[in-house]
Amino acid sequence: MFWKIECTFFTVEMSSDSLLTGVAGSGSNHLDVKETQLTKRIAYLEMNTGQQKSPVPERLIAPGYSVESVFTGIRVTPINPVDLLLSDFIYAEAAMRAARDGYAGVLIGGVPDYGLAAARAATDIPVVGSGEASLLAAAALGEKFSIVTIWPETMDFVYERLLRDNPVGRQCISVRYVSTHAEQSTLADEDNFLTQMKAGREDIIERILVEIELAVQDGAKSVILGCNCMSPVAEILAARSSVPIVDPTTAGYRQLETLIELGLRTARDPRVPRSERQELFAEMVQAADLALGADLEDCPVCVLNDDGTASCDLPASVPAEA
Repeated sequence: MFWKIECTFFTVEMSSDSLLTGVAGSGSNHLDVKETQLTKRIAYLEMNTGQQKSPVPERLIAPGYSVESVFTGIRVTPINPVDLLLSDFIYAEAAMRAARDGYAGVLIGGVPDYGLAAARAATDIPVVGSGEASLLAAAALGEKFSIVTIWPETMDFVYERLLRDNPVGRQCISVRYVSTHAEQSTLADEDNFLTQMKAGREDIIERILVEIELAVQDGAKSVILGCNCMSPVAEILAARSSVPIVDPTTAGYRQLETLIELGLRTARDPRVPRSERQELFAEMVQAADLALGADLEDCPVCVLNDDGTASCDLPASVPAEA
C-alpha cells in the first residue's frame, strides 16, 4: 500500500511500511520516499459548466504542472455592459480565491479578460488574460490581425474594450461575428446554430471559415478566435485556413506557464498597497448567489458538446501542408 500526501505544491508517495518505519524508528530517521514531484497548480477561471475536466488540453501541460478549473461563484452572460461589469467582479473574486488556495498562477478563461486588472491588483501570483495573450501572439505573427468570434455583433462592446485596453489592439483591423442577433432569439428552438455546432454540422464550420477568409481579405495576417469556447475546433479551423489561427486557450496557457517558469509576476507600483478586499468580494458573491437562487444562466453562445468536447471531426479532404 502506498500513501499519497498532497501539499500546495508537492505530491509525495510512500509505502505504508516506510511511513511506519519513519514514525516508530528503526535506527534511521529517513523515510523511504518512492516519488517526490514538485507540482505547480494553475487555476483556469471559468463559469461553472458542470464539467470537472480542465479545458486546457493535456498535451499543452508541461511536466510538473497541473491545471484545475476554478469556477466563478455565479454564472453571468455578459450580454450588456452591466453584466460585463458583474462578470469582471465574479472573475476577480475567483482569482483572489485561487491565490488564497495556493495556485501558482491564474488563467482567465475568457477572451474579454474579465476582471483582469482587479485580479492582478489583488494577488501576488501571475494572472494572464486569454484575450491579452492572444493579442500579443497575433501581433508577433504579423502587423495586422483580426478577431473572428461565434458571438453576435451585439457583443461588440466586449471586444472594443479588449482592444482599447491593450496597446497592440490598434493592430486589429476587424472583428467578425459568426452568429447574428436574430439567431439568438432561436436558441430555445430544437434546431439552431448552437445545436448544429454541437452536432458537428459542417455548415457552421463553414460559416466560421467564411468569416476567417473575409478577415484575410481585410488584410489580416492572422486570426484570433474570439471565444475560449471555440478552442476545441481551433485545429480544424487552422487546417482549413490560409493564415495562422490563434487559439486563446493555448496562447493564454503558454504565456502563464512561461511566466511561472521565469519566476515572474505582475509588476505593481510599490507605493500602492495590495488590495485586501478578498473577504468582502467573497461575501458579495455569496449574497448574489443567494439572490439568484436556482436562476443560473447558461452561456448562449458556446460551441462545446455536453461532455466539453467538439463533435466535428477533421475532414479527410484537408489539404496537406506545403
